[in-house]
Amino acid sequence: MREFSSKDFFVHPDIRRAESLPDSAFTDPDFLELEIETVFKKTWMLVPRHGSPEHSTGFSGFPNKPGSRVPFSLMGKPLFLQSNSKREINCFPNVCTHAWHPLVESPGIGGSIVCPQHGREFDSDGRFVSHRGFEKLEDFPRESDNLRKLPVENWGPFMSMCLGEPLAPFKKSAENIKESMPGIDLESFKYKPVPDEVREVDGNWKQHAWNYMDNYHIRFVHKGPGGLADAIDLQTYTTELYQHSALQWAYARRPEDGFDPQQVATRFKEPNKADKRVFALWWFIFPNLTLNFYPWGLSVNSTCRYREDLTGPSFTGSNIHWTNRSSSKETRSGSTNKSTMRT
Repeated sequence: MREFSSKDFFVHPDIRRAESLPDSAFTDPDFLELEIETVFKKTWMLVPRHGSPEHSTGFSGFPNKPGSRVPFSLMGKPLFLQSNSKREINCFPNVCTHAWHPLVESPGIGGSIVCPQHGREFDSDGRFVSHRGFEKLEDFPRESDNLRKLPVENWGPFMSMCLGEPLAPFKKSAENIKESMPGIDLESFKYKPVPDEVREVDGNWKQHAWNYMDNYHIRFVHKGPGGLADAIDLQTYTTELYQHSALQWAYARRPEDGFDPQQVATRFKEPNKADKRVFALWWFIFPNLTLNFYPWGLSVNSTCRYREDLTGPSFTGSNIHWTNRSSSKETRSGSTNKSTMRT
């Protein structure tokens, strides 16, 4: 990996003088590798509902029975979820600590985890149990012979994990989100399959984040008739910044298109205009997760895999819909859905 200098990352703090990052930040594989080490291995990522974009391993539920396990990949890393005897879900790298052979090749339920190559055995908490032929070794087993347990946090129907040591607990962002919508119960949401749930995005992950946080494109990309630009009052578009997340919201042009005031925080109420309704709550969780709450439910975007080809480093994105069982409003089309991924 080549060395980088401060000019490769510099953005002037004065917005009147600020410019975009150099093109290498979007096309250089070395830059992406640096981001994976310094950004993605220290932040929370949503566990995908499919094992990988190529193999749609159904997560018709995450492992919820003792001994159940399911493999998946994230950021090009092979991983698996494992439920222990207490129904606690752990996440481990999907490679044996002996010769790096894959441990879990398909979803299943069982007792101990046995490597299919040489028979090294682990318990459901990832601890080394046995390995025939290694009984008389000195200083064995060591800590490195156990599977490395990765941080996992659950929130409603979602599960997040971190490939390294997280910069902050996921629950902090979750608390901010919950505060914005105290009248919405995530446990009441039901997963709804949608076409093109997993799709290739020919662009760098920062383009998706940039586009998502930019409200100026709405009047052009999401223009009417029937588009998002027609559905919201753009003059009320607001961005709130938090430590590792950001919230964007706006009032609906028509009250019937907005949230019931009882569902969202009282701070969203317009004192002098009682008929104003929040159209949506668009949450961005750094670096690659968006949670888009609408009266009908939730649309989730996340980037879960990267590839390098002629276009440079790019990502595979997932677009997942969850419907609110207590809502009678229908899912809107992509034209009024800010979460639609565009490049």
